[in-house]
Amino acid sequence: MSFRARAPRRGWFSRSWWVVTVCLLAGIIYIPAVNARRAAFRELTARMVELQQEKQIMLEKKEQLSLALASQNDPAWIELVLLRELGVVPDGFLKVHFKK
Repeated sequence: MSFRARAPRRGWFSRSWWVVTVCLLAGIIYIPAVNARRAAFRELTARMVELQQEKQIMLEKKEQLSLALASQNDPAWIELVLLRELGVVPDGFLKVHFKK
């Protein structure tokens, strides 16, 4: 029977310290990256909502312009444009100006 000198048993931490260190470093790098990604996502979502609202306004304006373009030969539309845009008053009407 031979007796060999046994190495003392080491704990799990002394055997795996490098795994713990790598995990901590990964966490230190990962958490700020996730926060930056979330901030960018919120910013882009807000920008998307803003652009959708602007798109809706532009579509409404396009619809109004296409209706105006389609009705250019209509005498009632021409009269309405003259009244609203140019301030022309038909015969027999009184034009009143208000000062601010």
